[in-house]
Amino acid sequence: MKDDMQNIEELMKILQEKKLTEILFETSDIKITIKADPIQENKPVENKSKKENKQIEKKVDENHKDILSEHVGRYRFIKPDGTPIVSIGQEIKAGEELGNVIAVGVSLPVVAKFSGKVEDIYVKDGDPVDYGKALIKVRIS
Repeated sequence: MKDDMQNIEELMKILQEKKLTEILFETSDIKITIKADPIQENKPVENKSKKENKQIEKKVDENHKDILSEHVGRYRFIKPDGTPIVSIGQEIKAGEELGNVIAVGVSLPVVAKFSGKVEDIYVKDGDPVDYGKALIKVRIS
């Protein structure tokens, strides 16, 4: 039995190394056939709808812009009294302060570079942010 297991293991090894689909081993006492699963090549399938989706996204994105962090630190948009400086649905104007990035104890303002309506706030109050991280999604007006 031990010899049979060794034979099977050797056959499996040969099957893999030689990239065979089937191997047959036969003696007067035993007949062993091992078949491998057919190898399927992973070829990327071109999806036409992806191109269409990208075009739709571009149209949607033309109406939206993100306010980006210009600093590394923690983004704060809730005042000490608990009221938010910016909220979803709020109309904002270029030059308006939308919170602060706190870096090494220094409060650096986040200022809107364009006017519009806040559609989403990507980060939570106090979350760490990096330079260039999107903070707020705005529908341009």
